[in-house]
Amino acid sequence: MSFRNHRYQKQSKDRRFRRNLHMKIIVDVMGGDNAPEETVKGVIQAAGEQNAEFVLVGNRNDIERIAKENEFDLKNTEIVHTEDVVYMEDDPISVVRTKPNSSMAVGLKMLAEGKGDAFVSTGNTGALFTGATLIVRKAKGVQRAGIGTVLPCKNPVLLLDTGANVTVTEENLEQFAIMGSAYIHKMYGIERPRVGLLNNGAEECKGTELQRAAYKRLSENKDINFVGNIEGSVLPFDVCDVLVTDGFTGNILLKSIEGVGKLMMGMLKEAFTASAATKLSYLLVKPQLRSMKKALDPAEHGGAPILGIAKPVIKAHGSSNAKAFKNAIRQAIEFAGSGAVEELERAAQAFAERKKAEREAAKQAASEA
Repeated sequence: MSFRNHRYQKQSKDRRFRRNLHMKIIVDVMGGDNAPEETVKGVIQAAGEQNAEFVLVGNRNDIERIAKENEFDLKNTEIVHTEDVVYMEDDPISVVRTKPNSSMAVGLKMLAEGKGDAFVSTGNTGALFTGATLIVRKAKGVQRAGIGTVLPCKNPVLLLDTGANVTVTEENLEQFAIMGSAYIHKMYGIERPRVGLLNNGAEECKGTELQRAAYKRLSENKDINFVGNIEGSVLPFDVCDVLVTDGFTGNILLKSIEGVGKLMMGMLKEAFTASAATKLSYLLVKPQLRSMKKALDPAEHGGAPILGIAKPVIKAHGSSNAKAFKNAIRQAIEFAGSGAVEELERAAQAFAERKKAEREAAKQAASEA
C-alpha cells in the first residue's frame, strides 16, 4: 500500500538502524487453519527476505518434512519440538491450564524468558491474548492490553481494539488512545497522531453512555490529539490515525472492511472479464488494479500487534497463507526494532500515575468537604 500523505515522515537514522538489527523471532507454526504447511512456508519465505533468526515451535517431523519439500536448509534454524496444539475451538484459558506444553504456550514462555525478540502465531485469538497477558505479562501501567489492526485506508489507521476486550470502560478507551498513539508514532513517524472515537455520529452527544463519557475524557486529555467522533462512512478518507473502540465493535468493523474489499475486487474482476472489449481495457489499468488489490488484501498487512504486552506479540490471521504469515513475521521484526514497546510502556506508566494522582486528589477533596 502506498502512503503518500506528507504526515507520514521518513524514518530517522536511529529508527532505520534499529529495524535493521538482527532479530530472533519465535514462531508458533502449529496454530491456525492452514498450519503447519502455510506457516512453515511463510517462515521459509521470510528467511529469504529478512535479517533474522527463527525459532520454530511445533512438531519437528512436520517442520522437517515441509522444509525438505521446499528445499529449505534448516541448519541455521532452531526447532523446539512440541506435540500439543491449542486449537481454534479450545477455551482461551487452556493455553495455561490444560495445554502448557502446546506450541503457543512454549513459544510465549520463551519470549518471556528473553529467548527471542518477538512471537508470532496464527492460533486461537483468545488463547494467544490470554497467554500473552498471563505468561509474557502486560507492560507496567497498562490496564488492559488490546489488539491493534492497521486498516487498509487512504493512509494507515490503527483500530484498537479489534477483538480482545468485548466490554471496556471509558478509562480503557482513553488508555487505548495513549497506547495507539505511541505505536503509530514509532511505527509510522507521526509526531501527533490524530485520535478518533468510533461512534454512530460526529456530534459530542451521540452514542451510548460509554461513548459520551469517553468523548469527555479524550477531549480533556492534553497528551492526546483528539479529533472527535468518527463515523464508519468517513473512516477511509484520512480523518484520523488511531481509532479507539471496544473489541466487539472493532472486530465487526474490521471484518466488514475486509469483506467489502473482497467484494469490490470480485466485482471488478467480473466486470473486466465480461467481454473481449473489457479484457482489452483491463490491460490499460492492470498496474493500478494490482496496486489496489495489494492495498485491500489483508495478506499484505500481515498480523496485528497485541499492544500493552511487555514484549512484541503478533497475532496473524487464522486463515493466513504463506504470504500473509511472511508479512506477519516482517511486522514482528519491525515492531520489535521500532522501540514502540518501550515508548508505549512509558506512556502507559505516565497515564497510570496521573490517574492515581487524580483519584487521590478527588478522595482528599471528598474527605475535606
